[in-house]
Amino acid sequence: KVAHFSCCICGHDHQVTVDRGRVEEPKQCPTCNIKDSYEINHNRCFFNDKQLVRLQETPDQVPAGQTPASVVTFCFDDLVDACQPGDKVEVTGVLRAQPVRIHPKVTKLKSIYKTYVDVIHFRS
Repeated sequence: KVAHFSCCICGHDHQVTVDRGRVEEPKQCPTCNIKDSYEINHNRCFFNDKQLVRLQETPDQVPAGQTPASVVTFCFDDLVDACQPGDKVEVTGVLRAQPVRIHPKVTKLKSIYKTYVDVIHFRS
């Protein structure tokens, strides 16, 4: 959850917390006042494991002629690789809805939401 940057010119160190999977690179070094002089130091960073798991209804529970519904789930840390493709599992988690942006640089949001589940527990 923490990214570590070092200035290529003077060696000034700067730590940035990771917000929703995005790392905000420092723009200017406060010591030497040079813009875009930072590079990430991977050995000193701390990141979380994250995995996207797509769950699907079992075909035997779906009425004939219909396609199985699917749900996107995100697993973190110890839950990564906790289940394999084809496993039948029950999931406990938090259903989240995220508004869809028209364009990444535009702050206007649509009234359409992407839904996903943050997994808390898998049970086989």
